[in-house]
Amino acid sequence: MRLARSTNVGPVTFRKLLERFGSGRNAIDALPDVIAQAKATRKIKIAGRDETVAEIEAAKVSRARPIIFGDPEYPALLGRIDDAPPYFYAIGRIELLGKAAIGIVGARNASATGCGFARKISHELVNAGYVVVSGMARGIDGAAHAAALQSKHDAGGGTIAVLGGGVDVVYPREHQDLYAQLCEQGCVVSEMPPGLQPQARHFPRRNRIISGLSLGTVVIEAGRNSGSLITARFAAEQGRDVFAVPGSPTDPRAAGPNSLIRDGAILCDSADVILDALRTAEQNSHLFEQNHTFNTAARDARSDTSAEAYQEITASLEKDAVILGEKKTRQSIELEEFSDETDTKEDSDKELEKLFDLLSASPLLIDELIRTSDLPAEQVSTILIELELAGRVERHPGNRVSRIAK
Repeated sequence: MRLARSTNVGPVTFRKLLERFGSGRNAIDALPDVIAQAKATRKIKIAGRDETVAEIEAAKVSRARPIIFGDPEYPALLGRIDDAPPYFYAIGRIELLGKAAIGIVGARNASATGCGFARKISHELVNAGYVVVSGMARGIDGAAHAAALQSKHDAGGGTIAVLGGGVDVVYPREHQDLYAQLCEQGCVVSEMPPGLQPQARHFPRRNRIISGLSLGTVVIEAGRNSGSLITARFAAEQGRDVFAVPGSPTDPRAAGPNSLIRDGAILCDSADVILDALRTAEQNSHLFEQNHTFNTAARDARSDTSAEAYQEITASLEKDAVILGEKKTRQSIELEEFSDETDTKEDSDKELEKLFDLLSASPLLIDELIRTSDLPAEQVSTILIELELAGRVERHPGNRVSRIAK
């Protein structure tokens, strides 16, 4: 744990150090030589024992259990990715980590139709015995988790939330009740230290774990610059299936899934599409084999201390700079917006935009809009009149309403 928390030692460097020196203890003993010999701009500062012990104590307070690379409970599927976390914390049903899973991600400002589809496929997947993995964000993530929790778990299914901050930090704040349910009936995980508040650069790291835990990832509503597309890219790079739910070309939230389909993602219009692919993927039994092969026997950590011997470690530091969010690449996509603290809109404007975000180009029953928005029927009616007068929505027969395509 000290090795993993050392400054600039990310998951790639961590693995290289263990492969090179055999154990965490040997690697820490050898780090002074690595630091001295490696011609790297990114210097390593070894984490202190006291701060590591303090982290462990904080985890105990929040009932979080560390799952360390090499432990029997460490998910084999996650362990197969090149940048698997050295360890992470988990609260809740640890056994879910070892089950076949599917990731479901999408827009935070999702439409009611998108959330409804997320709930439908999540419900069917859990009832079929699979685990739904998502990020506990607003919109699609929250809908997928909520439906999974409400499903029957007789078949062994459930849901896992991967957080961007500490495993004991609830973000967004309105998901406090959902978080409590996940801790009791599902599983919550994070590779961050307990108590750490999430920052934008943490979310790409979270996203690789969502896809890494999953045999495939479903994208439902995502703009062109959505973090959900990063999750899809991770899934493809990890050799996992990518599913995309198509949408109207006039809805910006359909741009991401539609582009994924053009690039070869599996078009997903029902849970059956996912279930068929999952059953095929499960036949690849090697994916579920543990691959923790580090030799932890005593080894001479200083047998070769030349700079050339540390070239791979030096290269891994640069790869970790991208994973840790400290170095941008041309593939970087702008991620989560943290509007909780900076949003200065009046409450009425917030509610108007919230309602508008739930609409899409497909007509939606107003009763469904009221249910999804959690706003009083009278207020929904007033807001719809304002939006209609502003030329932003149109009404349809059968008490339905939709956005007006621009």
